[in-house]
Amino acid sequence: MQFDESNIRNLLIRAKAEGIFSKAVAGFILPDGTQRLVALDTPENTVFDIASLTKVCPTSTLALSYILEGSLHIDDKVIDYIPELQTNYRDDVRIFHLLTHSLDYRVPMKTLRTLPPEGILDALYTYQFERAPGADFNYGNPASVLLGMILSRITGKDLQQQGRERFFEPLGMTRSGWDPLTRDFNRIEKAEIMPTEICAFRNREIQGEIHDESAWVLRKLFPVGSAGMFSCVPDLLKFVQMVLNDGIIEGSQSRAQAPHEPQQELRRVAPAGILEMVSQNAFANPEFAALTRTMDSATRAGACTALGWELNSTKFMGTHASPRTFGKTGFTGASIVADASAGAAVVLLSNFTYPHREQNADRIHAFRAALADAFFKSV
Repeated sequence: MQFDESNIRNLLIRAKAEGIFSKAVAGFILPDGTQRLVALDTPENTVFDIASLTKVCPTSTLALSYILEGSLHIDDKVIDYIPELQTNYRDDVRIFHLLTHSLDYRVPMKTLRTLPPEGILDALYTYQFERAPGADFNYGNPASVLLGMILSRITGKDLQQQGRERFFEPLGMTRSGWDPLTRDFNRIEKAEIMPTEICAFRNREIQGEIHDESAWVLRKLFPVGSAGMFSCVPDLLKFVQMVLNDGIIEGSQSRAQAPHEPQQELRRVAPAGILEMVSQNAFANPEFAALTRTMDSATRAGACTALGWELNSTKFMGTHASPRTFGKTGFTGASIVADASAGAAVVLLSNFTYPHREQNADRIHAFRAALADAFFKSV
């Protein structure tokens, strides 16, 4: 393919002129495994709060690794790990429902931000569902908060430690993790971190601390599975490349390597099969039919999400990627779009919410789709 850097740069400049963001870094994985970076008014390795990208890097991807290894199962009951869960349908809530956001939590977690951390958890534990688990797709933070708690309970390690051991250190993601200003490893200078918002709730500029309000409150207990990770585009490209390589570290085996060339020793950080799990429609999988038995057939036919990752969403993925395109967005202006069929991906980090958030994500979604189309139409 011919990578058109000038076209990408023009898209970024136009977005700045339209006030969508003022600073951004876009990174690209080409089908041959090479990577390209295009930055707008900030260094390429600038650290951003990646918001809900935390749900996949590392939370759900950790969960999928454990499922493939057998230490966690897709149909495990959540109450086996979180017996404090006292909501109705508590006996029916499974790991599958957390990974597919098919729990009927209708409470925006930002409405809980004035509670103490224990109060936020109690609100999730005692919530009364109107619909049974598996009846509908309902994206939100609660499922990822619970999933992160489960991963910590089965390993005895918080998400920061799990992410470091499983992904960040083996992949060389030296600028990734929670608490970049205060952690005891790879601390980041404040000047190297992008501010996210002048926050009315906290009455100050947010820079280097969690932007998501409920995750910021819950940080007093543990790193949260729904938000709070910080990273940079070069690090995230390593993570996405690993997923596209089905768990193999970039560089250990090139996609373009000829059969007669000697292969380097394979180094896995995720089990084989993880790419299939993030690029296949979970609701269409007959294996999981029993877990979506309360979902009507029309909803099941239209639902399209992978385990942990979003799947084939033209709203932000554009129209040129294949049906096996998976990805995720983050409130602060972050996104990942990866095409499993092409072995290509685009990662965007921007300061969309600075100095103040917009009423909705329509403009950043339109830009994400345009960026993806500009890239994938040439793949």
